[in-house]
Amino acid sequence: MKVLFAPYYPSNPYQKALGEALGRGNVTVDTVTDGPFLPLLGAYLRTRDVDVLHLHWLHAYFHAPWAPLFYLRAAVLVVQLLVLRLLGVRVVWTLHNLTSHESPTVAGEAAFKRLFVTHLCDAVVVHCDVAVDRAVETYGLSPAARAKLHVVPHGHYLDRYETEGDATAARAALDLPPDATVSLFFGMIRPYKNVPALIETFSRVAGADDYLLVAGNPHADEVREAVERAAAADDRVRTRLEYVPADDAQTYMLAADAVVLPFRDTLTSGSAVLAMSFGRAFVSPAIGCLPALVGDDGGAVLYDPDDPEGLAEALRSLAGRDLAAMGARNRERIAANDWDTIADRTAEVYRDVAER
Repeated sequence: MKVLFAPYYPSNPYQKALGEALGRGNVTVDTVTDGPFLPLLGAYLRTRDVDVLHLHWLHAYFHAPWAPLFYLRAAVLVVQLLVLRLLGVRVVWTLHNLTSHESPTVAGEAAFKRLFVTHLCDAVVVHCDVAVDRAVETYGLSPAARAKLHVVPHGHYLDRYETEGDATAARAALDLPPDATVSLFFGMIRPYKNVPALIETFSRVAGADDYLLVAGNPHADEVREAVERAAAADDRVRTRLEYVPADDAQTYMLAADAVVLPFRDTLTSGSAVLAMSFGRAFVSPAIGCLPALVGDDGGAVLYDPDDPEGLAEALRSLAGRDLAAMGARNRERIAANDWDTIADRTAEVYRDVAER
């Protein structure tokens, strides 16, 4: 079986791990990166004999800063998908986000995705049961469309990063005291991730020996400025506002006692998977797939996203918790999500749609 991943981001550990595991199971994976005006058709003509087009971040093909361009790009995507389906290609979509973050056309995007799932897609992969319910609610899916949704968990990152190492050395490299309680935000900084509010809340509730690391590339200049303003008044907040290479992830993760994910909204979080893979506790709102990801093992502090003091109370509670034990439970739990099993389940979805 031959599968096209689209779009494909070579630096994304999720796609790389899934593609390698599928290859071990005799599924040939080719990729679609940035291409011509019709990238999906161009990739098909280049590779031929494609059985399944596996779409990941669908917004890459229709996201636009203003509505008319969104609808134009969506129409171009529809044409490509119709042609591919006429050529016998099956379409599978992994639903990472319900709608694009900072989308200017949320209602239009939801309506397009309802059309896409109902008429243009053969199967949808989601990472938890809650995602099924959220997709049905957000897109207004019929029972027949709901039946296309398949739950396949998110795999671990244990073998994508050097997850073992010396926490004391990591703290020394970042000029942090060895006995401090260190919280970390790691990853691209976008408005929905609520990082300025995290810094302000930390400054209000943290103890004198607590530190907050913020490491990641701001999505836009106004985001950078908001983070810098929030951090300027508190020398316990250390920032690295730039792209952080994967090789540096180890230093930041090992230096942290807990990873904080103060998202306003999310469905699946690779940052939570990364924290668990490094054996770190995490703090987040109880939304999307995050409660299912951590389960009942007590490896996270989950707060009510509708509680204005939820994040503050969660940060306060860290001082009284055994964060090392929580992180160890997280690492053990996420290790069960091995990529070979996940690839087998994904390949089952491929075979199911190919045999229809």
